[in-house]
Parts: sequence; C-alpha cells; structure tokens
Amino acid sequence: MSRVIYLSSSRFILKWYGCHDVPSGEFAEVYGMLDNLCSIFSVNKPEIHLFESAVPVIFTVGSKKSSHIVFSRRLLDILEDDELEMIFAREMARIKEGNVALNTFVAFIAGIIASFSTIALWMAMLGGFGQEEDPAPKFIRFVVMGIVMLPCSLIVYAGASDSTSKADIEVLKVMKNKDILSSALKRLHNDILLNSMEYFNPGHVHLYVMNPVKVNSFFDIHLSLFNMKPDLSARLKAIDKIDNDVYQEKIIRKRLDGVEV
Repeated sequence: MSRVIYLSSSRFILKWYGCHDVPSGEFAEVYGMLDNLCSIFSVNKPEIHLFESAVPVIFTVGSKKSSHIVFSRRLLDILEDDELEMIFAREMARIKEGNVALNTFVAFIAGIIASFSTIALWMAMLGGFGQEEDPAPKFIRFVVMGIVMLPCSLIVYAGASDSTSKADIEVLKVMKNKDILSSALKRLHNDILLNSMEYFNPGHVHLYVMNPVKVNSFFDIHLSLFNMKPDLSARLKAIDKIDNDVYQEKIIRKRLDGVEV
C-alpha cells in the first residue's frame, strides 16, 4: 500500500493544484525550449502542466521513471524568455539530481497534514461559527495550525531534499549566465513579495523555486516554521561567487594532474 502511495504521489499533487495539460500549439516555444534543455541536461523529457494562479510558481514532481514540471500562468507573464529558460533549466538540474520522487512523497504526506487547518476552518464555517474572516473560524484554524504545523515542518525538514542552493549552482555550471538567473530570481521574489495573497500549502515549500508561503497576519504565524530556503540575498551572493569557485576548482584539478597553471 505504501509503495502505491509513493508512486502515486505526483498524480495526487497534480490534482491538488487543478493542473491541466499545456497545449502544444499555444505553447510551442515552451515545448521547443524543453526539448533543447532535455538534450543539454541528458534527462528524459518531463510532462508539463499549467495551473491558474496570480503567483509565479514552478516546481517538479514525479517518480524515478517520469517527471512533471508544474507552473502557473503568472510565471509566463512576468519572466523574459531567457529568464524563463533559466528557471526551466533549474528544474532540469533538480530532475538530474535524482531526488524528485522523495520530495514528491514528502510533499504529499506533509501537505495532507497541513491541510487539517484548512479543513478545520471550513468545518467551523459550516458549523455556523461565521465566515472565513470572522474571529471564531480564524481562531479555530489558528489552534489547529498550532497542532499540525510542527509535525508537518519536521517531516519537511527531515524528509525532503531541499537543494535550493545546489540547484542554483548546478544550473549555472551548464547554462553559465549568472546574470540571467539572478534577474529571474529577483523578479520572482519581488512579485511574490508585493502581490501574493494566496494560500499555498506549507508542506510543499521545499518544491518551489521561490517560497510563496507568507505570514500575512498573526493567525498565520505558524507558517514561519517553513522559512527553510536561503533568503534572496544569500542566494545572490552564492551565485555571484560561482565563477571564482569554478576557476579555483579547475586550478586544483590541473595541479592534481601535474599541469602547471
């Protein structure tokens, strides 16, 4: 049973986000870009899925046999073509890393646990305690969040492989242009910071390129447990160091091979 759940986790998450297939005619450029990136990174071509959201989000789920890249329409709207290619390339780097199946399973389990707070909110509303923004349902949701968010965050921290910085570095080893990656990350960060009021399941935070889970009020304070990604400034500094680090690595390798530099 557990194996079935493990292998089916990606299917459940795709339904969770209401994903639909991307029509090849409307998004011919995206498919062409994907074919090129698959060749560059030597990975099997993933399926791509679109979901409707005003937040620029992209992530990858799947198993060892197949992968699915999921992205919002907002992502396509705000990124330039070269930035979009870099962000998709970053997902390819994560597929090549080999932890997609594990991260998908963790997102499925942690996501279910985190959902109990939303279920409690709706039960309170259906029970006649008021509307979504009324104090009673919000307080009930707050209490349930306090119960479920700690174990949920522990599952994400202990079980997931959130290789955010590693993916940033690995994609630049192949795609080279760090200015484009920095520009794309800044654009995503600023758009999420200024415009994101949607609720995203915190059990999925390790999947995202940029964390859209935000503390918008006191009643969301438990979501601060999921600030597991490096902040933007730390990521940009690490990206800026890459050229020097790669050069030093080449020097060391040449010296080990007995070649003077």
